[in-house]
Amino acid sequence: MLKPNEIPKIEPNIRVGIILPEDKQKKVSLTIPIKNSYKIEIDEKLIQFEDNFVQVEIENGKLNCKIGSKKIDNCELIKFQNLSNDAYLVVNPVIAGRVFHWKKEIEVKLPKNVEISIFDGNILLVNELPMEDYLMCVATSEMGAKCPTALIEAQTVVARSWMLANVEKKHVQLGFDVCNDDCCQRYQGMNNLTEHSKKGTENTRGKVIMYDGKICDARYSKSCGGMMETFENLWENTPLPYMQNIPDMPKDIAENPDLTIEENAKKWIMSSPKAFCSPYTIDEKELKQYLGNVDEEGKYFRWKEEISQKELCKNINEKLNLNVKNVLKITPKKRAGSGRLLELEIEYIDENNKINKEIIYKDYNVRLILHPKFMFSSAIVIDEKKDSYGNIDKFIFHGAGWGHGAGLCQIGALGMSLKGYKTEEILIHYYPNSVYEKIYE
Repeated sequence: MLKPNEIPKIEPNIRVGIILPEDKQKKVSLTIPIKNSYKIEIDEKLIQFEDNFVQVEIENGKLNCKIGSKKIDNCELIKFQNLSNDAYLVVNPVIAGRVFHWKKEIEVKLPKNVEISIFDGNILLVNELPMEDYLMCVATSEMGAKCPTALIEAQTVVARSWMLANVEKKHVQLGFDVCNDDCCQRYQGMNNLTEHSKKGTENTRGKVIMYDGKICDARYSKSCGGMMETFENLWENTPLPYMQNIPDMPKDIAENPDLTIEENAKKWIMSSPKAFCSPYTIDEKELKQYLGNVDEEGKYFRWKEEISQKELCKNINEKLNLNVKNVLKITPKKRAGSGRLLELEIEYIDENNKINKEIIYKDYNVRLILHPKFMFSSAIVIDEKKDSYGNIDKFIFHGAGWGHGAGLCQIGALGMSLKGYKTEEILIHYYPNSVYEKIYE
């Protein structure tokens, strides 16, 4: 695993969680396509096998492993050790899009080594591999293989920087560095690996963005909506000089309204400024070919979403453990520099017919509360649709962007690359004050 606060001088190995305890998965299948390319160890004992198909299932709190006609019961740890550079394991099923609206089960091809164990009564599957092998898969899991070289390279540098900054350490208690999904970075193994993505990794090998002698905590999202967000408004209250409120536009046409002012934010969200991530730069009908394979075709820059009164009440009650009977009003109280909500007031009638108010703080919580499948962004304008009796029947959200909006805007970076901007120009645009450096060969 990666060591905190350490800049590696040689390429490190990393551990990636593929199937997590929260997936509540009890069984998994693995195929070894290339004969004699793996050895299998079960509880530190080497297993002789002929068949290339392996099934692992939890029974009575232990792993049962079936390899062809051979069955080994009551196991605790199963290791697949790679014996060939070209070898991989096909693992099925694996969840993509945990907790998000695009959640689905996929099959993944994993290079190098795999471990299977039990955690909290569920399967835990971890892929261990060299950093650069991981990164060449991340670039085209996050974005599509048809993206221009500059975008692939920029995405790879950002992914490497975020990994090596090693700030969040969300899964350290589970014994791996990152998970395979949007919680950390998308990694779908070799599913989308191309010569293009390999080249993007080779061209940037060991390169990161740095500030003040430290690797940048390089966060990124799908679309900033035209204005980048600052670090302190989303996570810890510590400003990072390389994450600023900057328009995602060429400097000569940049609009820079103060979106902390409600009227300015409404006007911005309901308009379509000429940003790099806007349809002005790339037609959204053409966008799908450049996105990751689990992304949905749709509108990322400006969008509209509806939720019924009943559905909203149910979601609020589940997420906040309240007793909301009817939502009377949703009022933005404080906005960040990108127009994203830092405070939102919900006025409601409870089950005792009393009027109450609840304040929701921070972008993430606003998105979590307002939609059961997680709102695309908290940069929203809220309308109401009433029934014939004058009661609110639906809430309509007009939104800007997709994700938290800090750091690299993936669609904006795509727009820049299509317009001919180079890798370093893209990185400096989204991470001002940073420097582009090579830390290992």
